Amino acid sequence: MVTDSGTHLFQRPTHPNRLRWSRILLMPVAFFVLTSRVEAQQVRLIQAPAPYNGCNLRSGGGTQYSVSGVFRNGTSATLLGEFGGGWYRVQVQQQVGWLARQCLGL
Repeated sequence: MVTDSGTHLFQRPTHPNRLRWSRILLMPVAFFVLTSRVEAQQVRLIQAPAPYNGCNLRSGGGTQYSVSGVFRNGTSATLLGEFGGGWYRVQVQQQVGWLARQCLGL
C-alpha cells in the first residue's frame, strides 16, 4: 500500500542512531588493535642503572625467577608485553624472557 507522499506503509524507517552505536562499539576495538600492534613492535635499548653495565633476562616477571641471560647496555630489546609490577616481556637476540623496567629506561 502506498500513501500520498509516495512511501510504503510497511517500509521500515532508517534510524541514524544505529550507525552511531556501531561506531561507538567499534572504536574501542580498533583502538585496542592499533595500540597492541605498535606496542609489540617497540624496540628499546638496555640501559642498566648505575653502577651496573648489564641486566638479567629472567624466565618470569620477578626476581624469584631464574636468570636465562645477561645482556650489556646498548643491546636491543623488542617489547612483547607487560607483566605489571615493573616487568616487561621482551625478545633479546634469540631469547624471550622478562626484563625489569629500569633496565629498559622506562
